[in-house]
Amino acid sequence: MKKIKNIFRFVGLAAFAGATMTSCDLDLLPLNEVVLENYWTNKDDVDKVLNACYVGMQQNGWVSQAIVWGEVRSDNIAVREGSGSSFVTPVYLQNIIKGNLKQNNSACNWGAYYRVINYCNTVIHYAPEVAAKDPNLTPSILAETMAQAKAIRALNYFYLIRTFKDIPFTTEPSIDDTQNYFLTATKGEVVLDALIADLEACKNDARRKYSSYSMNTARITRNAIYALLADMYLWKASNANLDAGSQKQAYQNCVDNCKLILDYKVNEYRNDAEGLGLQTRVDPDIYRTYGYALLREDLGSSVGLKTAAAYSQIFGSGNSFESIFELTYGRLDNDIKNTDVSYMYNGMDSKGNRVVYLGASTNLLQSKPTTATFSNSAANLFPTYNDYRSVTSFLYDQSATSFYEICKYAFQSREGFTIENSSWSPGNTSVGAGSIRTYTQTYEPWIIYRLSDVMLMSAEAQVQIAKLVYPEWTSDLLAATDPSDPDYSQIAEADGYVQEAFKLVAAVFQRSNPAMRTSSTAGPAISGTTSNVIKDLPGMETLVENERHRELMFEGKRYYDLVRRARREGNTQHINEVISSKFNEAPRAFIIKMAQMDYMYMPYAESELKANPNLQQNPVYAEEDKTSKN
Repeated sequence: MKKIKNIFRFVGLAAFAGATMTSCDLDLLPLNEVVLENYWTNKDDVDKVLNACYVGMQQNGWVSQAIVWGEVRSDNIAVREGSGSSFVTPVYLQNIIKGNLKQNNSACNWGAYYRVINYCNTVIHYAPEVAAKDPNLTPSILAETMAQAKAIRALNYFYLIRTFKDIPFTTEPSIDDTQNYFLTATKGEVVLDALIADLEACKNDARRKYSSYSMNTARITRNAIYALLADMYLWKASNANLDAGSQKQAYQNCVDNCKLILDYKVNEYRNDAEGLGLQTRVDPDIYRTYGYALLREDLGSSVGLKTAAAYSQIFGSGNSFESIFELTYGRLDNDIKNTDVSYMYNGMDSKGNRVVYLGASTNLLQSKPTTATFSNSAANLFPTYNDYRSVTSFLYDQSATSFYEICKYAFQSREGFTIENSSWSPGNTSVGAGSIRTYTQTYEPWIIYRLSDVMLMSAEAQVQIAKLVYPEWTSDLLAATDPSDPDYSQIAEADGYVQEAFKLVAAVFQRSNPAMRTSSTAGPAISGTTSNVIKDLPGMETLVENERHRELMFEGKRYYDLVRRARREGNTQHINEVISSKFNEAPRAFIIKMAQMDYMYMPYAESELKANPNLQQNPVYAEEDKTSKN
């Protein structure tokens, strides 16, 4: 008689009502008395464990690891210095930020992700058996359930691939102690291909939308799977060892999945079937000029101060029109709190004490902007005083020498600031109790995919397709006009991809820079001037990367973007230069280590190596550990 080994360790926290995860106990037998044949009997049993897949991503450090893996190693984050343990970056995070990463660092722990994967494997394993017993689990509901579980499993494995590269991979649940789970690491490319094939087979089994609008972002939908597939194809295509044909196809698959989402959101805007008032909330200029439906950012007041409306909807309230998939937290006292984000960035504990682990690098804005002229230099990420993201992501302080306060997610809204003129001000430069979320307000979402992210994934893919179509396009090049030119068709095809990529980037940029939409010095410009339109492909690559940097800052994307570029180029020169820039003087040991491709990935945790004799450490860390012991 098999007993459930660890599936229900956290199922007692899996009650799901609407879009809110609530902590409440289920009436279960003691763990050692829950036997398989007594549990998997009806649809409700399946629903409970499927809910555990979602709750597992809200609890046990899942989000904090996503922040550590996707942000802390990047150029966005700096060590917080000062007094008070709750205001200073913990040592384990300091070591990562400073490039001193070892296998005994708790950031290497992947337990929260494999726990969710095991929930998913269990649902996928048992749901078909339950469907044969309970007619309430109809074929369509079963297919939808399987699609949700497979998508969540793929998402968790995708995080692990991007973070550790080669990982233990299984689609079988851990049920009892008779199973052997001493798995060797499977090549990341092999796992990625298996996950893509899995999602391609089930993507249209997921719901298009739910009866509750908030559920459309809190649960897996077709759009969520399309976004995940786009991201996975973008990662697949970045493998420098792939042949050009396979790269182009993977990039095109990314573009195609993005288009499914973009078309859906445009139709949603046009129809507004949910009665969300989208005709007034979506930016009319962006839609009219570029055809994309992005929320309007700029709102003013009678005294000239600004309110960032899109920010407040996306990061403050959550479940916004632009959200594709996010982890949603409830607002009741007994609801799960998003303390992972709150503590990492700018939050309070249950006693009202500040808990802030991370700071924003001062390299993000080294000096107060003094001109509205656009520059595409990575050294000046916010070159204009018009960009709303320069006041919604962090609090610029000209006296700061080591870090700025992070305000993205931490602030429910951003208002009362001056922008678009020479008296540019980020508003409240000191973070007080009245500005950040209190503990009871820590229901900020953790956004995994949103509309502008999808747009910029498509832009990146289309620039790379243009490079593959016409590799000679490395300097200013006019669109093909002479059909007798032997390269006419390739130039025309490449130009089409570049123009579309430029439109995608321009739409995202202009949403956050409304004052520059008709400026002859603006970039990317709506006015139709060409002097500032980037025509060369290296410039377009930089444009896309910088726009993703500005738009998705502190959302767990930046480090993965840098790794993806390194994979594409087959070297770490760019990522090394970018990350080293946040050090006053980059440690020589760090520069040497970052020259090795494998050092971009995390080491396997020391505890995992001890528990699993078949798991072999990442070579660069194994050699470092060996050297340190000699």
